[in-house]
Amino acid sequence: MWMDHHDLLREFPDEAQAILALRERNGHFDALCARFDAVSAEIVRIERGKESAGDAQLHTLRLDRLKLKDGIVALLRQG
Repeated sequence: MWMDHHDLLREFPDEAQAILALRERNGHFDALCARFDAVSAEIVRIERGKESAGDAQLHTLRLDRLKLKDGIVALLRQG
């Protein structure tokens, strides 16, 4: 079963302004967000059958996305 793309602004609507502002002024945060978007998009392509991958690879990608999300949330809390 596949899910929609995990868009940070949709997942954290109350933090949308903070995400956009932090992406503009913090290169590391912007890179984390860009990597999160890329990994999430890859997962969606695999889940929709547009790319092939084994279960282990998909699991690894999901864990990577979760770790990136944790890093993003930690930086958002720091301001």
